[in-house]
Amino acid sequence: MKILQRYELASGQVLNKEKSSLFFSTNTGAVEKSSILKGAGGVVCGNYDKYLGLPAMVGKSKYNTFRSVKERVWQKMESWKNKFLSQAGNEVLIKAVLQAIPSYIMSVFKLPRNLCYELNMLCSRFWWGYKDDARKVHWWNWEKMGIQKSRGGMGFRDLESFNSAMLAK
Repeated sequence: MKILQRYELASGQVLNKEKSSLFFSTNTGAVEKSSILKGAGGVVCGNYDKYLGLPAMVGKSKYNTFRSVKERVWQKMESWKNKFLSQAGNEVLIKAVLQAIPSYIMSVFKLPRNLCYELNMLCSRFWWGYKDDARKVHWWNWEKMGIQKSRGGMGFRDLESFNSAMLAK
């Protein structure tokens, strides 16, 4: 903790204790925890569910960790369900909103393959039209819809490939 105090003196910056929290692993003993908390000036441990909208910790099931992304996409779709939109309007909503929702998370984490597949299927259902009890005919498969417009497709993203590209950046 002396290093922290020296840094504060040298830089003139001070630790904001209201915005800071400490995370301890399960292997850290109670004595070490209390001494670190005492040395840091009583920084209180907070909630570690999310940080900047991203999960702070990914558990054993990555699907359950990132399931909230699918739920957010579904909520957007449900809010537009009763609207009378043209196919061009549907295209804009899919590209600008539905496929943009997971982009920030995809730039940091590799989403599970089945979650990407389910997100693609939600976009496909929205494109072709859907109702709770009725299934609509999908005239093209989603892979063909992902081809560039200049080559005869619609230019929709394949989210699994997009995730890999975002991580490669």
